[in-house]
Amino acid sequence: MTKLVIVGSGITGLLTALMYNGDSIILEKEKEIARNSKASLWSIFPPLCGNHRSECEEAIKLYEDICSKYGIYCKKANILRISNNKLGGKIIDRKEIRSLEPQLQIDEAEFFDNGFFVEGDELFSSLSSEFNIELNSEVIDIKVVNNEAKALITNKGEIRGDFYVLATGYLTSKLITRLGINLEIIPYKGHLLITRKVGLNNILIVNDRIAVEGRSLYLNGDSKPNSSTNIDYDEVSKTISEISKILKIDTTNIEIRVGFRSVSKDGEPIVKRIYSNMILVTGYRFGFAIAPILAKKVVEMIKSGY
Repeated sequence: MTKLVIVGSGITGLLTALMYNGDSIILEKEKEIARNSKASLWSIFPPLCGNHRSECEEAIKLYEDICSKYGIYCKKANILRISNNKLGGKIIDRKEIRSLEPQLQIDEAEFFDNGFFVEGDELFSSLSSEFNIELNSEVIDIKVVNNEAKALITNKGEIRGDFYVLATGYLTSKLITRLGINLEIIPYKGHLLITRKVGLNNILIVNDRIAVEGRSLYLNGDSKPNSSTNIDYDEVSKTISEISKILKIDTTNIEIRVGFRSVSKDGEPIVKRIYSNMILVTGYRFGFAIAPILAKKVVEMIKSGY
């Protein structure tokens, strides 16, 4: 019998398996790993993390270690923010902006010096090769006796383990409702746009839209309560329009990915023991930003015993 069964191969599930560093299996409902996490911007903005700023800064260090170990491209980057709504960053003028981003023709920007980017596809490819992942494995029900999970009932049969972790992301609501657990999880939909590099050195935020460059140029920023998997072309157009005001981008060949964030009612992350040997982890709107911290907490709970 497997020691640890993780449901969900997104960033939190993969990092939980990595930090557990023991006998584990990951069950994934989809035909590919981390399908939802691959539609994230894979960036951390500590100034925007609110009361989780210190956790975001700690997560950067953990991601740096992972990138170094697996040879994954990542970078620290300044954040240049153009918006009438200031967040307390240093205001810099045209000369300072040009020294950071020679191609930007703007008179003023808000400056933060501690953003971080990870090349997500490389991260997921490297981590997924480390673990036993069962694709097309959907959890239909859970056998529970005296507040202890005895087995997961999947479309392929029963899976048993000593401990279980539900890192189910935007699918959490469907599963916990089936289990009769009263916990409100709201899916927030967003789009990741991928296009040709333009030589952007830093992270650029224009109003509520974001651009960052790794192996390609990545654009993101929309996030609204919505469960439809269809592309919202109005939101895509707005992202392109906002970023294009400041940065010349190639709009002739753009890949669009749709992704969801699982947001709790109060926006706070959930790391909750729902049965004596089962933990639910989800709920934070900027899930990628503190996924290493949440995974670390889960593993600490597992190793502390029932």
